[in-house]
Amino acid sequence: MGLNDILKQLYACLPETPFSSDASLSASTSNDGGAEDRISALPDDLLRNVVSRLTVKDAARTAVLSSRWNGIWTTTPLVLEDRYLLIQPPAGDRSALPAAVSRVLASHPGPFRWVNLSCSFMDNQEEALANWLRLFADKGVDTLVLVNCPWPLDVALPESILRCSSLRRLYLGVWLFPDTSRPTVPPRGPDVFPHLQELGICHTIMRERDVEYLLACSPELKIFALILSYGFPERVPITSHSLCCLLLWFTMAEELDIVSAPSLQRLILFWPHRGRTTRVKIGYAPKLSVLGYLDTADHVLQIGNTIIKAGVTNVTPNAVVPSVKVLALNVDFRVAEEVKTLLSFLRCFPQVETLHLKSNNGGTSHNEDENEDEEQDYKDTSGKLSSTFWQEVGPIECVESRVKKVVLDQFSMGDNEIEFLMLCKRRAKVMHKVVLVLPAGISPELLSKNLGKVYPLASTKCASGSCEFAVHTGPRCSWNYRGASDLSLSDPFPEGIVLMDRERALC
Repeated sequence: MGLNDILKQLYACLPETPFSSDASLSASTSNDGGAEDRISALPDDLLRNVVSRLTVKDAARTAVLSSRWNGIWTTTPLVLEDRYLLIQPPAGDRSALPAAVSRVLASHPGPFRWVNLSCSFMDNQEEALANWLRLFADKGVDTLVLVNCPWPLDVALPESILRCSSLRRLYLGVWLFPDTSRPTVPPRGPDVFPHLQELGICHTIMRERDVEYLLACSPELKIFALILSYGFPERVPITSHSLCCLLLWFTMAEELDIVSAPSLQRLILFWPHRGRTTRVKIGYAPKLSVLGYLDTADHVLQIGNTIIKAGVTNVTPNAVVPSVKVLALNVDFRVAEEVKTLLSFLRCFPQVETLHLKSNNGGTSHNEDENEDEEQDYKDTSGKLSSTFWQEVGPIECVESRVKKVVLDQFSMGDNEIEFLMLCKRRAKVMHKVVLVLPAGISPELLSKNLGKVYPLASTKCASGSCEFAVHTGPRCSWNYRGASDLSLSDPFPEGIVLMDRERALC
């Protein structure tokens, strides 16, 4: 992934701005033709609400509208985004924007409701950065987005970031995180970030002990995300009584260890490429209800002290996670070992009600002939399942008694994809809906051929008696960070878009 791709993904994960750059103030006109300034007649609290929705330049300028507006901006919690400060910075002058930020922060008494500094080049700006963090600590800041734009990666983030105790949301990007083992940092404990609820660490070099420090210092933390982290840290240990949502987004780590997370409801693992193994250890997480994407090739799943291996047909009670209701798996159905791992993983989650399976075909072409050639070559090197394999599959509790909905994403009509679908239809007693998401961009001829195969599948008898089939289409990477981290969504995984004008109930 190149620099531009990294920055594009990083900026897509940052919190959305609370105001519109198009917002403006205007006075209305009375019916008798005379000018009447109705806005200025509003109570102070409403005027502050109006000012808080303006860019910082426009908000500061309200002071010259009339004497009525004097003091409104300085008594309104500051909303600042550096991208609106300098429309055309002097050519080659990287200090102009940090200097403008410094002037705004110094001129406002605080507190700071929203500060997004993601467009400033911070290399050789150590003094300005230290001053900003001192002002944040002294005046108070609620939401802070601080990104070193765009490089180098080893610009040191001052330890004073750990003294901004008023923070409720914090996103840090492209830094060398402070060494929390030094005696100069605040002592580990709940007084460091007593109010912090959301924390995103983006493409930042940090160590395992720094993760442990942050979690121990954030007693109210609800959402924690490691974004675009490539082996820093190598191991991600999670111990938190408050954490509800954990995301490893475009992140590679050697090990994720959920040691103790009694409030954890959602665990999101998203890395769109394959080739690096991660051990996923689930210890104490009694409320975990949403999990995905587990990868049948790259993830070594360990529940408690048990490593789940391909071909396991019986799992012990201490190797199951009964709280999971929504499960998403990434699997290449062409590879026999991955199919066996898929079935083993399913046996570890007996209460799953919604099952998402994403077919990983190694980035297949949408050309039919190329698909067929690639599939044959792949099968020749990966081994095949026996002709009786699917008939001999043992019991899978979630499929037989719990699964209500199955989503097969990037469905390519492969033999094992169809066999798994038929297994669900034969055994899933409460399944009422199947969503087949076909790859976007396939040729009309291949689309027509695939749809021709779907209709006979849909018409076969269902164990549940009735099951609706829907055909959708969607790109391979249609997911986004904001949807994945939105706790108001009971199921955050993508389903593509409806291919036809309406979903067809076909059985």
